[in-house]
Amino acid sequence: MQKQIDHNYLAFIATQAALQAGEILLQGFGTEYQITSKPGRQNIVTQYDHASEKSIVELILSRFPDHVILAEESGLSKEIRNDGIVWFIDPLDGTSNFAHQVPLFTISIAAYLGNEGLCGIIYQPITKELFIAVKGQGAYLNGKKLSVTLIEKLEESMVLVGFPSESTRHPTMDIKNLEKLNQTGSTTRNLGSAALGLAYLAAGKLDGFWMNNLHPWDWAAGKILVEEAGGKVSSFFNAGEIYSAPSNILGSNGKLHKQLLSFIK
Repeated sequence: MQKQIDHNYLAFIATQAALQAGEILLQGFGTEYQITSKPGRQNIVTQYDHASEKSIVELILSRFPDHVILAEESGLSKEIRNDGIVWFIDPLDGTSNFAHQVPLFTISIAAYLGNEGLCGIIYQPITKELFIAVKGQGAYLNGKKLSVTLIEKLEESMVLVGFPSESTRHPTMDIKNLEKLNQTGSTTRNLGSAALGLAYLAAGKLDGFWMNNLHPWDWAAGKILVEEAGGKVSSFFNAGEIYSAPSNILGSNGKLHKQLLSFIK
């Protein structure tokens, strides 16, 4: 018999881990640090990515030693079981912003059981924006309940659009389709952090979101937030398994979903 899972306790520990990691990132932001490259273009990492991740992983495993971790820098901690909880951790989403002293970056932590999101936490340490969602209990920003926008027309919308640095390997909506979207009157933005974009969609600060080649730690927490705030998140093109491959993600307030899909080849 499977032990009952306390979703609120999962969210509590994830919140503590995010706040603790946020202090680490604040200590490093704007200082001198070593920047190294990972495979791929514009794919960089700092010692603060590693320090933040270490802090998060150690805290979570101290409370849930049987759980599995899938983190951006350290990868998969052990084999995934069908009945086991997996934590998706991005210790610094927006490393390029962080490295260039642009104050737009987040910590993203989510717990999943299979394909089902149990809780998601996104924290922006510069602005102290703490986004929390628990399955079936809604999404919140610093204690205030969130809901997506009611915008139904593209010409009234603001949509986050992100292009990968290796666009030839990961094609998404091309420039012609972006031009068509702009011709509708829609305003587009790119924040440099997928997690922050999804959090802002949940908070009603954006009406739509699409990015491709996102790993699960990029979008796992944001997906829960958006859905708990009444929005919709789906994959398009050739999305892989949730744990094993990058996906192409479309998010919206729900009312714009079909319209936004029409701009994606």
